[in-house]
Amino acid sequence: MNKPIHRWILATAAGLALSTGAIASTQVPHRSGGVSVEDFAELRSQASDYNLKLVLAARGSGAYLADVDVTVRSLPSREVVLEHRTDGPLLLAALPAGRYEVTASFADVLSGARVTLTRVFQVPRSGLVRSVMYFDTGDEVSAESPSAYRLN
Repeated sequence: MNKPIHRWILATAAGLALSTGAIASTQVPHRSGGVSVEDFAELRSQASDYNLKLVLAARGSGAYLADVDVTVRSLPSREVVLEHRTDGPLLLAALPAGRYEVTASFADVLSGARVTLTRVFQVPRSGLVRSVMYFDTGDEVSAESPSAYRLN
């Protein structure tokens, strides 16, 4: 086979493979953050625009976590509708009504603790689904932490 044509075929095939992967993972509207008191308050004020509110925290202390890898799959098809590394402890998403599985992974846990947590929930046609996922990190919260951080 002619080398330029062979290269073109390989490049085209690689491009199609990459573009197909991007199309297969439909991202739903979402926001994450809440590292600062102001950002957390802003996201909480926008919660009514979304129907999933996920809080990521340390078990025991309730210390908020960021950089958690979250995947949301539609059930029963298991189609990935959201993959996101959180920018803070709060993740808001606008999902169509239906049944979903949320998987959250956080690497910085205590030895022997679960790195990945999974929850299954039903999103109604209206309303807000709230969930808190706790990881065993050993993190502590200081007494001086702002009281503006509330889960609800």
